[in-house]
Amino acid sequence: MNPYTGRIDRFRASMAERGWHAALLTPSGDMEYVTGIRRRRPSATENHMHGDWLGGVLVTSDEAIAVAPHLARRHFEEQLRDTPWVDGMIPIDEGEALDPFARTLFADRVPSGGILALPRKAMVQTAVELARLCDFEFRCTSEILGPMRAVKDAGEIRAMEAAAAVADHAFSEVVPALRPGMTELDIKFLVERALYAAGAEGTSFVTGIMIRGEGCDGPLEGVSCKEGHRLEPGRVLAFDFGAVVDGYASDFGRTVFIGEPDAELLRIHALIVQAQAEGMRALVPGTSTREVDAHARRVIEDAGYGEAFFHRLGHGIGIDVHEAPFLAPGSDGTVKENMCFTVEPSVLIPDRCFIRTEDVVRVTPEGGVSLNHTPTDPIII
Repeated sequence: MNPYTGRIDRFRASMAERGWHAALLTPSGDMEYVTGIRRRRPSATENHMHGDWLGGVLVTSDEAIAVAPHLARRHFEEQLRDTPWVDGMIPIDEGEALDPFARTLFADRVPSGGILALPRKAMVQTAVELARLCDFEFRCTSEILGPMRAVKDAGEIRAMEAAAAVADHAFSEVVPALRPGMTELDIKFLVERALYAAGAEGTSFVTGIMIRGEGCDGPLEGVSCKEGHRLEPGRVLAFDFGAVVDGYASDFGRTVFIGEPDAELLRIHALIVQAQAEGMRALVPGTSTREVDAHARRVIEDAGYGEAFFHRLGHGIGIDVHEAPFLAPGSDGTVKENMCFTVEPSVLIPDRCFIRTEDVVRVTPEGGVSLNHTPTDPIII
């Protein structure tokens, strides 16, 4: 049974409680979650189309209608064959005058002065133009859909297990292929080839391959087209990558030592593994998200590396790789059963190491259970 009819009904009921007249679900995780219509794969740079600021699915109390720019028409048409809970499609012709199109689109659906909800990722142009043309008030769909998306149903968990398994498998293929002299870009190619070979629809974010050690400091970011640092004895290799399977993301990290690591590096690695375990134990329904972060962070702080743990412990994950709620100091979320989070403690020491372990973890009454199955033991090549 498809989950989307129930989601649309719940969304409409919550919209009615708030007095919202409609929601224009522009291409986003919110659109995918409510309707099952997938976004197009993103480009590294912006990819504009005529009328794209009106594109998406317009949901009212009694209708869900796709609005498709001409260059996205086939993308919508192909998916609408299998989405009978969406009532059809209104195309935007190439070069069509958009002001009258927008006025007509909303004329009988949202009154003047009415409330239209948009996803947080909608274009600014969408709100600006519709405010000019239609005199709407705007709300953010995440007010309703954030809490709905945070707790996963059985089908979502199966998809996330599959995405985690793809990441596990890719890592198991890449580690035996590592050789001295390889660059970060070389390793990125190995990772992404392995992900696609294992069944990924794509990567869930820019693949991060980070070699650190003496003489190779720099920003921590995914390698794109630059060669990067090389694998050499004494250096430390950190992985951060993920796959999309059935529309759901994984996010995975491990650390590999090039040559025998010294006692401090092994100690830091053990602290990271311990911190992750403490964070997972704290992922019990009813616990605050800041408390979960604090349980893991305390392990690293008590060992004297608190300043080197520079980011939050983790984030919600699902259709988007980063979703609310967040495991972070000052966060005010509450952990619920079947939420899924990354748990990813790390220690960064410039010109020395970046050591991290990351898994996707499901909340159960007994604590967090990892969807990944790759061991967290030190890996030495």
